Amino acid sequence: MTHVVYVVGPGDANEELRYSLRSLAAHFPHEEVWIAGHRPSWVSDTVGHIPLAQTRSRFQNSTANMRAACEHPEVAEEFVYFNDDFFVMEPVDHVPVVHRGTVDEVAAVTRSSLYRRGGQATQLLMKRLGLAEDGPVLSYEVHAPMTIGKARMLEVLAKGAGLPVLHKRSLYGNYWRLGGEQITDVKVHSREHGLPPGPFVSTSDDAFTHGRAGELIRKAFPDPCRYEAGHEDAEPPQVPVQAHAAPSEGPGAGRPATRAPVAEWRAWADSQDPGDHSSMTKAELIEQYGG
Repeated sequence: MTHVVYVVGPGDANEELRYSLRSLAAHFPHEEVWIAGHRPSWVSDTVGHIPLAQTRSRFQNSTANMRAACEHPEVAEEFVYFNDDFFVMEPVDHVPVVHRGTVDEVAAVTRSSLYRRGGQATQLLMKRLGLAEDGPVLSYEVHAPMTIGKARMLEVLAKGAGLPVLHKRSLYGNYWRLGGEQITDVKVHSREHGLPPGPFVSTSDDAFTHGRAGELIRKAFPDPCRYEAGHEDAEPPQVPVQAHAAPSEGPGAGRPATRAPVAEWRAWADSQDPGDHSSMTKAELIEQYGG
């Protein structure tokens, strides 16, 4: 049996985490669950908590949360790393080592963003560390659980301490030469797409709240689990009225209109590309994602 560690950003309204915990309880053998970062008020006290203020960018928060988990004496020396939007759709008894191919291959299909630039900066760091001497470096930025050794990860985080957007999975996998199997990432971004094959899936916020994949996940785990305070179930997320939304079919479905507030454009950009768009102006967002 093992420990599972979630790195969680701010906010109590986290239905993805709720259903991730339900899927974990149903399908993944484990002994303890920990949350590093923000533990929503509806999460049971049976989930261990490593509190940490979430005041920086989401990338910096995530790395700080990981470091706090690795430094905590009660977390097992080896644990399974989850994000709050990971779901276990079938019974599993281990976490495979998987990657997405080379960093160059992944960068070629990733939109320009802080996330992409962080990957390129991490790749340069890996080259300086000599990790490319035996061949191309691999991208371990798969939206699926990953087994982590605490001491090993702390060494990796020390190497990448100067990078504001550190691709810590990739640095960890290449630094410790994990190898593994190449797969297609299991992240679902589109409202129309269902679940990919295999036990693990992840969703964007939009795909979970409004899409087919989110609907299937909620149907698969309708009952509260032991990690919810009082086992009180929440109503399924309601689809808000989108006054500024574009037509719901065809390319760019759900894209905000030009007149929509910048917050809607940032949310749309996040659903298309897992980057940090908080510093982009509305004009920059429209230019990059307006189609």
